[in-house]
This record gives sequence, structure tokens and C-alpha cells, in this order.
Amino acid sequence: MPDDEMLHKMYGKAYLAAFPSDHNIADPKEPERVVAWLESQPVGTFVDYGCGEGTLLIEAKRLGWDAIGIELNSDVAERTQAATGARVMTPEAAIHAGIQADALHLGDVIEHLTRMNEQMPSIMRLLKLDGALLAQGPLEANPHLFLKFVQVSRGLRRGRKTEMAPYHVLLATSEGQRRLFARFGLSEVEYHLSEVCWPAPANLRVGLWRQPKQVAMFTIRKLSQCIS
Repeated sequence: MPDDEMLHKMYGKAYLAAFPSDHNIADPKEPERVVAWLESQPVGTFVDYGCGEGTLLIEAKRLGWDAIGIELNSDVAERTQAATGARVMTPEAAIHAGIQADALHLGDVIEHLTRMNEQMPSIMRLLKLDGALLAQGPLEANPHLFLKFVQVSRGLRRGRKTEMAPYHVLLATSEGQRRLFARFGLSEVEYHLSEVCWPAPANLRVGLWRQPKQVAMFTIRKLSQCIS
């Protein structure tokens, strides 16, 4: 597992720049689901743990919530705070400040945790006893047709290597994730599971018809989603 020094390098300013937005790729984090939930609840304190560029903080503030962002890297926290106008701090600073959330959002966070038995209780300290945890993330060990297609495809191209920082250090199944939540004293209210389009294109706009790889990914993903 990466140590703290490596984590600060991995999730610094370069991390946000590594994933440029693509309108043809559907956002797997489905932020609209979080916004819809916030709209349906009495306003209070909303904490977005791993807030990134702060999109959800802006939406939460618009709805009247006291929005607070948490970022591991202090440089990222300062930049997001300046961009959103919301309070953004490191986990240590948030605990020291006694932050208590009515709603705590973990969007693409759990799969990055390197010391689960230490970090998860620390995160839970930011949530009121009767608060709601909104957890979202990829279940990369869950079986589906598209994953099998990728595995076979990679196996046929053994000479080709792709190198990148290990942004996801945990690969979970739905059963494993639910057991994790139960282990830390959480009561399940709702569990939604779906197969997203990413990394395949969400649709085939004109330019993609001339790219066989994109067409193949789109077709296999749609078939996989139907089976799922």
C-alpha cells in the first residue's frame, strides 16, 4: 500500500488534471442522485469527503446546506475553497474543528483507502450518530460481461503495458462492500447497484463511428448492461 508521502503525491493537483472531462463519457459518480437526495431532506451540514473540484459543494450551498469539503492534499483543499467559497479542509483539520455532518458523502473514496481499520472510523467521527452516509464507488471485482471482455482482450496483448499510479488500491464486490458497511455499524437504508457506461462511450456520436475500438466497447458494454 502507498504510504502517506506517496498518497499526497498521488492525489495532488496533478490528479485532478489527469482526468479531463469528456461529454461523451457519462459520469459514473452520478452526482445528480446526491443532489436529488439533498433536495428531499431538511437542510443541515453536508460534508463531501474527497470533494475534488467542489461541484457537489456548490450544489449543496445552492440548496441551503452548510457545505464543507474534505481533501487529503492541503494544496487541493485551498484551491477548491477559493473556487467554491465553501469551507474545505484536510481530514485532520475537520476532526480538530469538531465537524459533525447530517449527511456525509463518500464519492469514489472507499476504493482509495489504504488503512481501512484506521481511516473508516476516523471518517465516521465526522458524522452524527443519526446522520446519513451517502457512499458511492466502483465495485471493480463484481463480475459482468464487459469485465470479462477486457480481461480476455488484455490477455491477448501480453506484450503491451500500461503504467499509471495505483489510484484504486481496493477492488470490491457488492457483498464485500455491504459487509464493510455493517462492520462499521451502519444500517442500510438503500443500496443501488448498476453497471455504468464508463470507460466505454455513453453514445456513438458521428466521429466515433470511424473508430472500431470505440464501437466495440460501446456494443459490448450495452450487451453487458442488458445481461446485468
